[in-house]
Amino acid sequence: MRFASGHIFVTRTCERARSRIEIDQARLLVLKTAWMIDKVGAKQARQEISMIKALVPTVHTAACDRAMQTFGAMGISPDTPLADHWTWGRALRYADGPDEVHLQSIARMEIRKSKQTLGASAAYLTPSFGSVKSTGAR
Repeated sequence: MRFASGHIFVTRTCERARSRIEIDQARLLVLKTAWMIDKVGAKQARQEISMIKALVPTVHTAACDRAMQTFGAMGISPDTPLADHWTWGRALRYADGPDEVHLQSIARMEIRKSKQTLGASAAYLTPSFGSVKSTGAR
């Protein structure tokens, strides 16, 4: 029985760490986007804005879900605000358009950017035959 309780402690600790990592990632993306909007304008920060719209509600609901798991049945009862937070987080995923819309626009912008730099790294991938020494053996 001792191993089982230790395993649960480790699992819950890892879940808490995962939530902290995801929240900080989302926070840093929001800060970067705010900085971009100030420096270059919202039009140039479109991709980052779409990333926030897709990421933040997902991170919110995932963190709430982990907290609800930790609390067990109490996590979904009215005794804690977790169920309400999870519900509002899920609603946010639709409020500004479905995640798929934001993900498609991010993908389109990435493809457009990659087309502009297509072949730019070819010089690094092509071997230079002039520097290869010939040994004369065949």
